[in-house]
Amino acid sequence: MMDPATIRDVVLNVREPVVLRDVEIPWFCFDQTLPEWLRLLDESSNTDGGGFSLDCGPRRNGRAPQWERLRGQIQKKMMDFYKESTASDNEYFREKWTSYSYRYINELPEECRRGISFECFGFPDITEDVSFWIGSRGAHTPCHYDTYGCNIVVQVHGRKRWLLFPPEAKLRRTRVPYEESSVYCEENFYSPEAYSKVIGVENDAFHVVLEPGMALIVPPKWWHYVETLEFSLNFNTWIQLENDPEEQISECFTRLIIQNYSEGLNFRNLNYMLNPNEVSSIASTSQEELHSTLEYLLNQRRRQSGKRQRTNHSRHPSNYMPMADQNQLLSTHKDHIIPVRKLANHEFFQLMKQNGQRYDPSRNRSSDDEEDNRLMACAINRACDPQLIEMVKSCVEESIELES
Repeated sequence: MMDPATIRDVVLNVREPVVLRDVEIPWFCFDQTLPEWLRLLDESSNTDGGGFSLDCGPRRNGRAPQWERLRGQIQKKMMDFYKESTASDNEYFREKWTSYSYRYINELPEECRRGISFECFGFPDITEDVSFWIGSRGAHTPCHYDTYGCNIVVQVHGRKRWLLFPPEAKLRRTRVPYEESSVYCEENFYSPEAYSKVIGVENDAFHVVLEPGMALIVPPKWWHYVETLEFSLNFNTWIQLENDPEEQISECFTRLIIQNYSEGLNFRNLNYMLNPNEVSSIASTSQEELHSTLEYLLNQRRRQSGKRQRTNHSRHPSNYMPMADQNQLLSTHKDHIIPVRKLANHEFFQLMKQNGQRYDPSRNRSSDDEEDNRLMACAINRACDPQLIEMVKSCVEESIELES
């Protein structure tokens, strides 16, 4: 078995995704069956008997990714959700997938999160900054990358497919829908219309099916498309890295652009531009608050420039291990550290052909509103282009230096 310090070195140094297996994870949820855990969640949650608000989407879809704004909602208790979605004769779940995802662990009753911490991975301070994901077959997250940190994903029950691409993969990035710290891509890996829509990344696709007890390490800024293959439960956390503040400054500039563009938009356009979890945040945050946040981040970076300071203990250095030492580490623990396999071209296209069977042209949307929204998205993406953001950062920093 690997000790936590060794696992920590793996998490902070791997340049490509790896799977950890046979790691001793002393979480109470591993000692329960999935129905037992879901029943406990029902019994211990304060939902007034009405159940949980679950997101849902169609099993068949058009050419665009299934953005969150297009999802519906249903209300169900967890055990009803589990029983109905896993029954072969349930008409609703033959046509729909459903999920209760990206929820924070503090929403769980104590009985359901007993023992959950990332101490066994070498991060004993992480007990609260944890998310959990519950979903039926077909539930998925559109392809995206996270602008901050590296990701540890622990599969507790069921199976999930992960399709990953390196940061330099030729995917079409978009900030519409906008979500702070997430950059989506326009390619649809759930129900691709044709090979032509995904050609260009066939040499960069990494693929793994996570099974119970496995942990996946996703390095910084790796693209990932995630799909549930059977009813599943998993937890994850993002490890904060020392270079995250630089990304936070870039995200703050992006947020200022989005905030400015959103002013005066009607609800329909705003709903198209923003991920649902951002709507209330954009509405309640003023330009002055964002400028104050940006000024704080820039001043923090400026004070630290050119002098040694104590490391912020909540952030961790990454890629500090020479490649030769990293390779030695992976070789020494090869029974427990499994590199995520890179797909051959024909394997990638075979997977896309399989997913393409879910393509349904009748679900494509076409209207004057859609054309207006498309033009709006094009304008936002140009304004939020990373190279342009870097130029703006440089100009602002030069201005601050001249004033000081």
